[in-house]
Amino acid sequence: MKMIRIMPHPPDQGDNAAEGRNRKRRRNQARGHAPNPAAAPPGGAVGSGEEEEAKKRHVSIRCSPVKFKELVAALDKSLKAKVRAKNFGGLLDFQPSSLDRQLLSWLMRKLNLETMKLEIGGGKEIAITEHSVWCVFQIPKVGGDPHFMSDDEAHFKRRQLGEQICGSAYRPKPGISVSDVLDGLVRKTLTRNLAHRAFFMCTFQSLLFSNTDSYIRLEDVKNTEDLENIGNNNWCKAVVDNLRKAARLYKKDFVQKDNMAPIYGCGIFLMISITIATLLVIKLQLV
Repeated sequence: MKMIRIMPHPPDQGDNAAEGRNRKRRRNQARGHAPNPAAAPPGGAVGSGEEEEAKKRHVSIRCSPVKFKELVAALDKSLKAKVRAKNFGGLLDFQPSSLDRQLLSWLMRKLNLETMKLEIGGGKEIAITEHSVWCVFQIPKVGGDPHFMSDDEAHFKRRQLGEQICGSAYRPKPGISVSDVLDGLVRKTLTRNLAHRAFFMCTFQSLLFSNTDSYIRLEDVKNTEDLENIGNNNWCKAVVDNLRKAARLYKKDFVQKDNMAPIYGCGIFLMISITIATLLVIKLQLV
């Protein structure tokens, strides 16, 4: 699915003011001028190391459609067949593009945590539901919750998986990266159930349930422990629940960090939702 960058409705005045200040800071930085003191982030004086570092940082976001596409491309036919057999075949046909960080930041602020609707202005709303998640990813939407595992068990299992995936190169800190899994898939050192599980761990980490971690998390280990029944869980509900949590964290961080607040959750889903809704409006206007 080809992504189209569309802003469905002009941001409100507060958003315009914030974006105006950001544009001014970027222009001043490009010209070598000092930024307006009023624009300095909390805790950092103008010209301080903290303020300069803040200007260089991008919004922290780990939802990575590009990494996911590379993972899918590295799967052989037998592994793809196993993914389809677990009712995740829709992900293999998913063609995500890159994320628009500015648009995604705006969308996170527009997500109503109580109704789980994107309130994009002008009375327009887009519902974030299990069904809409299924329409985008076509992942399992019936069943129960993932297999329960304690943190201690997950720590032990992650170490085991790290040694199996990375061999002697494995280091508990930082752990297993998506690049480690991708390298194993390309070199064919990861096969059968280990490759199958590694793919799902990376899918959860880099696409469906991302946060600011760069490596495989305990949650990814827990969610893939019962590989045999992984297709019998309601993953659409899990994505919606995770987005609600992500929006809550973002809005909390936004108070202090403004547009530099980290973005959690499945950002690519929000962007596709807004694109589809906008295209439907355009289609209806043309009828």
